[in-house]
Parts: sequence; C-alpha cells; structure tokens
Amino acid sequence: MNFHRLEHLNRQDVHIDELVIHSYEMGLYLAEVDFDNRKAFIIDDATGRPKKFHSIEQVRDAFAEATIRKAYLSHQSAYDEMVGAPDKVDNTLKVALFGTAEPK
Repeated sequence: MNFHRLEHLNRQDVHIDELVIHSYEMGLYLAEVDFDNRKAFIIDDATGRPKKFHSIEQVRDAFAEATIRKAYLSHQSAYDEMVGAPDKVDNTLKVALFGTAEPK
C-alpha cells in the first residue's frame, strides 16, 4: 500500500499537486495527497494506518508549511441505494476548497 508521511510533506520546500480530503460519517476525514506523481493517503506513524482528522481545518493546519496547488473535499452519499432506483452510479461530490495557482 502506498502512503505518505505528514512530517515528510509539511515543509516549505514541498509542493503538493493535489490534496483530497475524504469525508466520512461521524466527522472523520482522511487526507489523500498527490505528491511526486504518487497518490496516497497520509499515514499515522503511531498506528501505521491512515491518519484520521476531525475537521477540514485540522487538515489545513497539518499542512500549514507545504504549498498545496489544489485542495478538494470529497464525499460519497450513502443514500443512493433505494428500492426501485437504477443501478448504483458514482455519486461522489468533489468541492474545491483552497490552493494556489497552477504549477510553474
């Protein structure tokens, strides 16, 4: 499994192409980063599992030193499975949050 470590990315000389904050129930968020042509989740060094965040602001603060070109909030609705509805389709909502200009 590919992963990124927060301490390797949260530096002034790091330019992250894309940060996707995945929203899950109960106010949990996971951060997926596209850096150095490698897309992966941020790992928690203590547990070896994806790092959990409790707000978008907490994610933004965690990457305060890095330059983020594009950041999005991604959420999949659980309400697409209804009786009589057509087959499941991708209902992912992806909202732009913050970021800098396009890569140089």
